[in-house]
Amino acid sequence: MKLFGYALACAALCFSGAGSAEDAAAQTRSIKLSKVILNPKMPAGSQHVKVGTICLFSGQPVNFGSRERTLNHERFERLFSATMSERHFNVVAQSSNLFEGEGGGTGPDFLIGATFHPQSVDICDSVNGQKGTIAISVEWQIYDRSKKQVVETVTTQGSGQLVKFRTDGLNTMFDQAFAACLTALIAQGVIQKHVGNPAPQ
Repeated sequence: MKLFGYALACAALCFSGAGSAEDAAAQTRSIKLSKVILNPKMPAGSQHVKVGTICLFSGQPVNFGSRERTLNHERFERLFSATMSERHFNVVAQSSNLFEGEGGGTGPDFLIGATFHPQSVDICDSVNGQKGTIAISVEWQIYDRSKKQVVETVTTQGSGQLVKFRTDGLNTMFDQAFAACLTALIAQGVIQKHVGNPAPQ
């Protein structure tokens, strides 16, 4: 079953007080999502797929492929930009490269790359779409363009869940899981550590 092919084709820290001049300067630092990679390896026995409108029969596992590969990250870039903008971070969209060839000059101060690691799949697939739960982890690499090096690597966990069938169910669950992983990254203060606190709301 090539469900995953369809799926892919298809609490931040608050700003408090007036802040110092250093804090104000920190808020000007920008970041953008630069690359998304899928590592298809999953824990054994972590896929549970049922088929049919009453989810009675066993189905084929979601096909994540056999090799690590780069994904078309435009969709995830939109999710990244929307999530960061909602929290008033200085985010730059429309990236095309990860780290190679990045240095000083114009452009974002930081690039961030994401490697997806599917953790578990518990879904039902039917003519009405999909529902269930998908859990992933995302390994984030933050690259400082001025230093020309990766300055931090962090892994966060997230999941997406649908209780009712949706024709774009797999897309929705992966979007939710990605957003949850990003929210966890912000909640840990990782983004703020490098780009500064978000602008006042």
